[in-house]
Amino acid sequence: MSGLEGYEGYEGYEGYEGYEGYEGYEGSGGRRPSSGAMNLHREGIVGPFNFIANPWPIRQGPVSTTSFLDRWDPRIRRFLFESELLSCLYFDIDAAGTESATLWHANIAPGAPPAGAWARFATIVRPTAPGIFSGQLNLVNGYADLRTDRAREIAAQIAPQYAFWATILPLYRERHARTYELIQLVLRLAKYAEMNFKNALHVTRPHEYSSQVQPMIETPAHGSFPSGHATEAHAVARVLFELVSRAPLGPEHAQLRELLMRQAARIAINRTVAGVHYPVDSMAGQALGFAVAEYFIQRCTAGAANNVASLTFDGAAYPGNQDFTGNEFYNPTTDAFMNPAPPYYARVAGAITVRQSLPLNWLWRQASNEW
Repeated sequence: MSGLEGYEGYEGYEGYEGYEGYEGYEGSGGRRPSSGAMNLHREGIVGPFNFIANPWPIRQGPVSTTSFLDRWDPRIRRFLFESELLSCLYFDIDAAGTESATLWHANIAPGAPPAGAWARFATIVRPTAPGIFSGQLNLVNGYADLRTDRAREIAAQIAPQYAFWATILPLYRERHARTYELIQLVLRLAKYAEMNFKNALHVTRPHEYSSQVQPMIETPAHGSFPSGHATEAHAVARVLFELVSRAPLGPEHAQLRELLMRQAARIAINRTVAGVHYPVDSMAGQALGFAVAEYFIQRCTAGAANNVASLTFDGAAYPGNQDFTGNEFYNPTTDAFMNPAPPYYARVAGAITVRQSLPLNWLWRQASNEW
């Protein structure tokens, strides 16, 4: 898998390799000769300057957000795509005393001065019920019995799980360059969402509550809730399914969707096995991951306008002894969200209108054509 199993640099992605010296970037074709060698070479072949236009056409059409995307370095496209995704999103805590925060979306029409009403896209309430964490810690302790069996799997899933996704889909860097661009963008959007919630809600990690937890891997130095692995794994699973599926959908599509969702849930549960997350973290992460995925898909594929479910996860209503299996809120067989039994800790709270982004639609079509 071209080194995917050992994918590096993700946790420090903000420091993307080589970016610090990007202004001095010297090409994308591998190691380049020194500037002195290049200067000497030019002096040896150019001769007196005599301007004559080259025989190939110069592409400089009308101003456009999509016409030249195929000509840019993928790292440059990433900035453009991220700007498209984040330009309509806003994060903030809710009113004092609500113990919640919300990711908002503005429905802004393209080609006009920015104007639009902000709507709730995803709301998460912090777990606050008395005794919830003592109940959740009992579940974390029970999962510790699986550590020996799953140790190698857990270690391999610390970084983004490209190799694992490629066990379900025939995913190759050499064949699916645009698909990889798309997945990386989904991960970045999920990271933006989850880290804002983690920071605002700042839920304490399991081993900080009890010294007996003793995680089997290093615990990340940020909040526990929601789980980033659950958010990212479910977002990628949902997006990959939509990307490769073609109508009419048959039993083979149902099987693919179920495998992708089982895998996402297992990746999330493995973080509880490792001792770094509670089940409630995974449940909230799954809900946020679905919200991120549905938003991303519509930004890439919607027509003039389309609706995306507005999701709410209420950690304060989550029972302390409630485990996470991946099937509490979403049914992969019917492809439907479900409001769990009372006290309704996860629910669809309405819908928001999301418009297509032309640059993101370009990337989606490029990736879709690879399948």
